Amino acid sequence: MQTHQETITLLSEEVEALYLMDLLELYQEEAAQKMEVSRPTFARIIKSARNKVALALLGGHTLHLENTKERYVVALCSENETSPYSSLSPKSRYIHFFTLENHHISEHQMIPNPLTSNQMKPPLVLTELFVNQRVNVFVTGTIGQGFKSMLSTKGIPVLLKEEITDEEITALW
Repeated sequence: MQTHQETITLLSEEVEALYLMDLLELYQEEAAQKMEVSRPTFARIIKSARNKVALALLGGHTLHLENTKERYVVALCSENETSPYSSLSPKSRYIHFFTLENHHISEHQMIPNPLTSNQMKPPLVLTELFVNQRVNVFVTGTIGQGFKSMLSTKGIPVLLKEEITDEEITALW
């Protein structure tokens, strides 16, 4: 297949619509509510997004994703409540959420990891929690293939690192 020089750009709302419908498998009504638009508006956005993706794939065009996110969330699990930057593992006692705005950490929240109070497996508990918290990337030193695949299907990439610094977290955005 011949590639073309033309670049097709997916707007940030089109990327979000694809994420909500095709990765999270929400119905249009639910996805429209999450995006705070009407269902007919959402239908126009998703139709445009799918049209652009098909055109890029079938026409050999470059596909560019517009990223105008003002907020980016990084999650990691650590044994340490106050210094969460090392010994990262999904089964650690605490989950830390770092919210980035304008390439700076604007908020750091820590919650107890629900896995420590019951014997459930990480894919069943953490995937839903990360989707609800709108996590953009999960940083961990170890991860099972099933959990990694489940996160991937929800659009949450995994960064394998045993430890991380504030500077490396802000560079993820």
